[in-house]
This record gives sequence, C-alpha cells and structure tokens, in this order.
Amino acid sequence: MPTLARGDAERLLRFVAEAESFGGDHPFSGEFLTQLGRLVPADWVSYADCRGCAGDYGPGPHFERSGDEGFSSAIDWAAVMPVVEAECPIFERFWQGGFSTLKTSDFLTKRELYRTPTYTLVLEPCGLKDFLELRLRSGQPGRTIRFGFDRGGRDFSARDRAVLDALNPHLVRLLRASEARQRLRAALALHESTHAAVVLLEADDRIAFASTAARELLGRYFGENGPRLPDSLASWLRERRRAATGEPLRIDNDDRSLVVEFVDGALLFEERKRMPRLTAREREILELVAEGRTNAEIAERLWVSPGTVRKHLDNVYAKLGVRTRTAAAAFVRGNGGSFPKTADAG
Repeated sequence: MPTLARGDAERLLRFVAEAESFGGDHPFSGEFLTQLGRLVPADWVSYADCRGCAGDYGPGPHFERSGDEGFSSAIDWAAVMPVVEAECPIFERFWQGGFSTLKTSDFLTKRELYRTPTYTLVLEPCGLKDFLELRLRSGQPGRTIRFGFDRGGRDFSARDRAVLDALNPHLVRLLRASEARQRLRAALALHESTHAAVVLLEADDRIAFASTAARELLGRYFGENGPRLPDSLASWLRERRRAATGEPLRIDNDDRSLVVEFVDGALLFEERKRMPRLTAREREILELVAEGRTNAEIAERLWVSPGTVRKHLDNVYAKLGVRTRTAAAAFVRGNGGSFPKTADAG
C-alpha cells in the first residue's frame, strides 16, 4: 500500500478522532459522508448496507452525501441492479471475499468499461466515468456494507485508494461500536422483561448493577458473583482498553459460549450455542447456504457436483443437530457468523 503523504496522514488522523461526532442516529449518516468526501473528493458519495440476500435480512440503511440525493434519480435501480450485479467485475471480486478498496481500472480499461451495462445504465446517465468502492467486513453472512465514490472528471488515484484502505479498520470499529450501543440501550430499557445480561460498572470497575441474567452467567462461567469483576474478566477489560480494540471476549463451556462486549461503561453478555467443528469445505458450503445460495449455485461456484454438496450438507445438518437449510443458516446468523478453527482441510 502506498505511503500516505504527511498532510494526508494528518487529515486522516483528524477525521478518525472526530468521526464519531459526524453521524446522526447511524454513524455514517448526517455530516459523515460530507466529511468523508473531503478526504476523497468525488461527485457522488454514498453508503449502502445490503441485507437482502434471499430475503433473510431485508433492506438495510442507505445514505447519500447531503446534496447528492437527486444525483441518480433518473435511474430505475430495481431494473438496473440485477444487470449490473451480473456483469460487474467488482461485484464478483466482492463475492470472492475481498475487503480492500477497488476501482474500475483494476478490472477494465476505459474502452472495455464503455462497452459494459454498468457504464451504459449507471455511469453515463449521471455523467460519471470512474468509480471507487470500499467494502467493510460485516461479520454477518449475506450482509454487504459498501461506500461508493463516483467521478466524472479525473480518475481516482493510488492516493485515494491508500486513504480508504487506511481508514477501513476505523470504519469497521465505528460501525460495530454504534451497533453495540444500540444493543446496550435496548438491553437497559428491557433488561428484566427480556432477561438481558447487563453489568454496569463504576469508575473503578466495581459492579454498580448486574441484571439477574448477568449474575447467573457470572456464576456459571467464572464461578464468582461478588461486588467486583472476576480477575480474568477484569484483566481482559484492562487489555481491551490498553489496545483500544473492539474485539469481544469469548469463553467456551461445553456446548455453549459466553460472548462479552464492553460498551459505554457497561458489559453486555450473550450466551450462544457453540458452532461444532466443521471441515473447511463444510464451512464454505454452510456460509453459502447462509447467503441464500441453492445447491446448484453452490456446486457451480465450488466446481463440485450437486450430489457432493448434498453429502456435505447432510454431514453439516448432523453436526448442527438440524434438519433443514433454513435452520442451518439461522444457526450461523445466531452465532455471529463465526466458526471455530480446525486443522481438517477436508
């Protein structure tokens, strides 16, 4: 990745320091896209959270930079997007799991671009000639989070890509922190009626309040239920603050796992059923099932026969203790899309 110039590095640091104050109810709404567009200038700046794979999630939020709302009003997106998704190489790269910043010249020359439906149906009607997209790692199968930058003048540069690649992990942390705060607010509002497991902390990390469910989990996973956090939990919390990471704590116990998140001075506990160990191929197929893919689509994608896919799925169902692909996909989503590592390459 190209090294950022000193001025760009300083602007990026200021943006990261102030980014939490830019958004509204959603971290990327309000003033956020306007400020982002000052880091990477573009004629059209947008954000999309797509959760519509096979109807599993429904439409997610979509924002455009203030003033850009009517930029694409002449486009019939419902008719255009199936065509664009079918032929656009950026979409194919994203399905392959890439999370770096991509632009049209990574895949197509200008001459090739001008012959594509993407250019004819989207770019040309809006007076655009180049676009840059950044995809964030969502942690949820079937959910795609993208920032889009479109220009009608000069092409995007290596500098523009470097800025967004450097910003990527900060945007992920900002989104996850916002979503965790939303879960915390819901838990605090309904903690007793919904049995949510919440621990509120004093300034010195003593327990100021713990819901009934949280007390039960503290006893089950730590063997303690006193006025202070268990030593191992307190140690994780100190390390999390020191490293400034947003990664949750996960503790396994038989067939269950405890996931702990720290949000705005509180601990949010969630107990989940553990994902059994799957082979690499089983994990791959299960992830595609969770995305809404059919057996035929999975077979074509992985270059195997539909019968092989069915055989792997039968093994997955047995390990998960389910009987249908819907239940298997729900198991993945309920487990945060995470799989335990295994040395089995099968």
